[in-house]
Amino acid sequence: MFDGLNNIEKVDKSKTKLLKTSMRLQFSEFFNHSTLHGVRYIAQSDRPLHERFMWFSFLSVGIVVTSIIIISLWEKFQTSPTITGLDTDFHSWDVQFPAITVCPKRPTSDEKVWEYVTSVYDNNTDNERAEIFFKFINEVASFSYENVQTFNQFSEYNWLPKDKFKDLAYQVVYHCEDLLYDCTFKGEPYNCCLGFEPVFTEYGFCYSFNAKHVVPDWPWMPENYSKANIEYVYETDNKLTITFNMDNVPKNPLKVFIHSKDDMLIVDSLPQHLWTRRIAKIFFNSKQTYTTEGARQLTIKQRKCVFPDEISLLTDSNYTFSACMIQCRMDTSRKLCGCVSWFYKSIEQILNGLACPCELGCMNTVYEVEKLQDAQSDQFDEPLEISFVSWPMVRYRREVLFGWVDLLVAFGGIAGLFLGFSLLSGVEIIYYFTLRACCMVTNNPEILEELSQEYDQKDEPVINLGLKPLWIVENKETPVITKNHGKKEAFTLPFLP
Repeated sequence: MFDGLNNIEKVDKSKTKLLKTSMRLQFSEFFNHSTLHGVRYIAQSDRPLHERFMWFSFLSVGIVVTSIIIISLWEKFQTSPTITGLDTDFHSWDVQFPAITVCPKRPTSDEKVWEYVTSVYDNNTDNERAEIFFKFINEVASFSYENVQTFNQFSEYNWLPKDKFKDLAYQVVYHCEDLLYDCTFKGEPYNCCLGFEPVFTEYGFCYSFNAKHVVPDWPWMPENYSKANIEYVYETDNKLTITFNMDNVPKNPLKVFIHSKDDMLIVDSLPQHLWTRRIAKIFFNSKQTYTTEGARQLTIKQRKCVFPDEISLLTDSNYTFSACMIQCRMDTSRKLCGCVSWFYKSIEQILNGLACPCELGCMNTVYEVEKLQDAQSDQFDEPLEISFVSWPMVRYRREVLFGWVDLLVAFGGIAGLFLGFSLLSGVEIIYYFTLRACCMVTNNPEILEELSQEYDQKDEPVINLGLKPLWIVENKETPVITKNHGKKEAFTLPFLP
């Protein structure tokens, strides 16, 4: 039994020795026949040591320089592989009119609040509970991130409602016909309440025109109501404007937001204007950025944007920065408090976490106010006009500047210039030290045995590491060690004694 184990150990040791011999042979073969610059001169044992050292130095410098340039190219590929240029072919564009969202500072009507309070307390509005309930209803209907702290004053009143806040808000907020009038679009009269639809946002209760994200239904929705189509503007239009009016603006200023139809209104975006009737016209321009399909080969971190269908969100079918931020806040709120603010979209399933802050969308439009025109002093009821400052003539196109193919070409060019390296050179290295070495152990063990014996019998040269110059030494003969049946071999260094 133990003899069998000993035989197995001997066979394993023999194969290991043959593999080492094969690797040594392949190392010599590779260096002598390699196409890499300078490698063959290093392996030639008949060349002077200083010449071999010179080629070794050149090769080392080439490897270092190649590595430095390759690392810099990789950093460029990771940090700035895209370029943003101008697209001026404006004649073929479909230009959407932006979404206009207006949010009154006080979205509630005192008459409607008192009417609702009296209906709850049977016209007994003199008691203390009715006054507290009146304040509570006002705060609920105006609920946003700006007044969330005010609800601390109601924490001691357990009798106040704890759910269905949206239904409470519907009872007391301004209806469209009570808030907006005298609307026109592109110079033509327009029914305000067919275009401006109610929406609950992080700024509170608002009305949005030409927006995708609005309340799907509300208590005062007209019968046979259908959502308005997305409005576009064309070069042939006489006016690229929308106008509307509102009562009691100085006492109840109106926040005006100009944004993309796909965006949700979030606190990260500030209002373009707070209308108090001092301004009669707002002129804006659009800056639209789109990304070519070729950028999909890059990661989100590299291109610094997300395609609409790239990340699945629960708050919207398409990815946008605002939808991502809303989902992040809902997720954080659920984790910290176990609940979500009622003005958000109702989502039954548990949210899965996102990395915040969110990246911008690859199809992104930003609207900026170019100029404001003051209202005339003698016209107190002048409507507010919001208009393009001019026809959009410039879009920004984000495309790949340095992609995977460019990176591969750059790597190959640098490695070929300094080292003569190519992809086949890499395959050749793998071939020599894996397949060829192992196959020789299997197919030619006799040759490897002879080489192993030859390597064992070869004399080891003695190198004198003395520091004396050659011209001082009288006897320049290098000592020789005799072994293996008296065979002698001298190894003379040209600059060492």
